[in-house]
Amino acid sequence: MLDTQDVVQIWNRAGIPMPPDRLGQYAQALAAGCRIGAYHTLGDDEEDRAILALYRVDRPRATFADLHQAPPLALASYHQLLHDLAREGVGPL
Repeated sequence: MLDTQDVVQIWNRAGIPMPPDRLGQYAQALAAGCRIGAYHTLGDDEEDRAILALYRVDRPRATFADLHQAPPLALASYHQLLHDLAREGVGPL
């Protein structure tokens, strides 16, 4: 299993243009909802939970309904965070 620092390092290597403390908030939010380890394809529900965990960093009271009503472009950065982890062979479990 990876810890939040490992996740931040992966995102830094991927070139995510955010300060490490902000990336740390996303990593903590993701890790709070699930363990992070070897990549596997996420089911729709798993992906929704992971995206919602990241989305709540910016919108703490967000619900699944809010997530499903958000335009795809508004969620693109959260999908990118998960994609960058997957490219390194890791992701939420």
